Amino acid sequence: MLSSLLSPRLFSLLLFLLWSSTLYAQQPTTRPLVISPIVGPVIDAQERTLYGLFPFYSNKDFKEATLEQNLTPDSLITLRTTFVDGRIILRPMPQYEYLYTRRQIEDKAKAMRVAAGASSTDSIGASYRVTLRSGSTFAGILRASRPQELEFSSQEPGAVIIPRSEITRMELLPRVELQDAMRHPTWGYVGNGTRVFFAPTARNLRAGEGYFQTIDLFLLGINYGVTDNVSVGLLASAFPGIGLDNQLVAITPKFSYPVSNKLSVGAGVLYARIPTFDSYNNSSGYGAGVAYGLLTTGSADNNFTVGLGYGFSGGQGDQGFGESPVAVFSGATRVSKRISLMSENYLITSGSGGLAGLYGIRLNWPRTTFGIGSFYVAPFEGDGAFGYIYPVYLDLSFRFGKTAQK
Repeated sequence: MLSSLLSPRLFSLLLFLLWSSTLYAQQPTTRPLVISPIVGPVIDAQERTLYGLFPFYSNKDFKEATLEQNLTPDSLITLRTTFVDGRIILRPMPQYEYLYTRRQIEDKAKAMRVAAGASSTDSIGASYRVTLRSGSTFAGILRASRPQELEFSSQEPGAVIIPRSEITRMELLPRVELQDAMRHPTWGYVGNGTRVFFAPTARNLRAGEGYFQTIDLFLLGINYGVTDNVSVGLLASAFPGIGLDNQLVAITPKFSYPVSNKLSVGAGVLYARIPTFDSYNNSSGYGAGVAYGLLTTGSADNNFTVGLGYGFSGGQGDQGFGESPVAVFSGATRVSKRISLMSENYLITSGSGGLAGLYGIRLNWPRTTFGIGSFYVAPFEGDGAFGYIYPVYLDLSFRFGKTAQK
């Protein structure tokens, strides 16, 4: 036998050499390479099309691709492409091409998130209204964010897991809006519930959000959210045939604070320059307005507001605040995708007192609302419950600025 012909030391050396050569032959020469966690270890045909990868291969032939890197000192990267007909092609990928392709994937993914209305980092625990490529819409709380998919909880049992590539829009919602959005996900956002007809609520415009407004054609206004808690507005009349000196001009700053998801408090001032006409060609004006405090409960679509306001005047002989406040109670409820019912009422405590206000509807579109209402005046003394009724109040508003963010 061979072992009897060789010395024990030489025989052991031969066994070691045979074992070493076998072990070396079994060592891998390459390792798999993941170019980006967004696409994972295998790039399929859908991902290739979505991120615009490997233009040197045709769409109809491509099936999938992987990357591998040599463990040799040259560290060569190879693109292994499998085609629909079963062929496999190995193509060297230089380091610059590898880095460019990875950046291309990440930039495209970021652009899709921005186009969907999401930030570059998803807010776990935040509330969203999500629109899919199919056109369907749902609302839920974001529970998990993964490279290729998002996971939401909604009114449906279990989790809702959506591929990022299927999302066309994500609208960040205040938590108070979530229940309304879950019940009616297709209704969409039509305003932040900052006012009813004319009277404000304690809810505020978001920072960067605003609207233009015209009331009965001749009263024009603009409001803008400076921060999530502070807004400022300008109101001016535009009556034809009257000079600028005789037009009404007012500013309307407001501060609000959300005490909870369902309750907000606010305070503000409406300060106006009131024109007076001394003669046909001569006019002067004085300052007057109302300072108010408000409490609002509910969401943008369904809310109720109570508040108190004190009038004040800078006119000669009538300066300072009034002795009696005016109470306001108003509300809005959205009954369909397009229609909200609204009522705005003032309790007048000075003099003989009485009620006055507006009631009607608001028609809703994504950036436009159209209010149609009627005035009423009901003095406590005189002609009964509805002494005076004025039929037409028209209010057209156009929203601008931030509408899909918090």
